[in-house]
Amino acid sequence: MVIWDEYFFAFTTIEQKRLAILLHAMTAVVTICVWIVHVYAAIWVRGTIGAMTKGQVTGGWAWRHHRKWLRELVRKKQAGDKTPVQ
Repeated sequence: MVIWDEYFFAFTTIEQKRLAILLHAMTAVVTICVWIVHVYAAIWVRGTIGAMTKGQVTGGWAWRHHRKWLRELVRKKQAGDKTPVQ
């Protein structure tokens, strides 16, 4: 049963309710699959968990994935700027 049915019964048809339940179920399955893939990718890519928990990545990882950010970080470090780049 739809939780809001007692309030909006007059505004929706049975077909609309069935379609809404079907779309909700399909969206839930897609969301769960995306979540599973996301967690798997976080575990599979070495260094990801450490980056998420510690907030730091290796220079090799930064070079491979975010070269522009790494160059900016190195440039600021060489200039003696103490402000962190995020």
